[in-house]
Amino acid sequence: MTNINDLSFDELVPSQSKYLAKNDVGEDGLILTIKGFRQEVVKGDDGDEDKIVMYFAEDVKPMILNRTNAALLAGATGVAKAGEAKGKQIVVYNDMTVSFGGRVTGGLRIKRIAGQPKSAPKAAEGSSLDDDIPF
Repeated sequence: MTNINDLSFDELVPSQSKYLAKNDVGEDGLILTIKGFRQEVVKGDDGDEDKIVMYFAEDVKPMILNRTNAALLAGATGVAKAGEAKGKQIVVYNDMTVSFGGRVTGGLRIKRIAGQPKSAPKAAEGSSLDDDIPF
């Protein structure tokens, strides 16, 4: 039997989200390759909402984009349109200074590749950037 006192807080209450979260990437971040974007209905505290979701070539969860990250994405990739971002690499990381509801909570942020953050797992064999996102 596992001693509950030996668990990290992430292990104590694991996230069941199908979308990328700050704990999935850490402060150093992951280098990810943009595969594409889709508009999806996402369940939120105030009901279902239409959101833009970014998919990656690597074997990681997709990321819900907010306005801030969309603006950061443009700067990190150097392109103006979503279609031009396909194949571009970015770093997705947990910015510990992000606040929500008046509290510092940390959160996902995007930046261009400058340092040497750890790489994400490689894409599943046989997949390519030209593959359609399966839905």
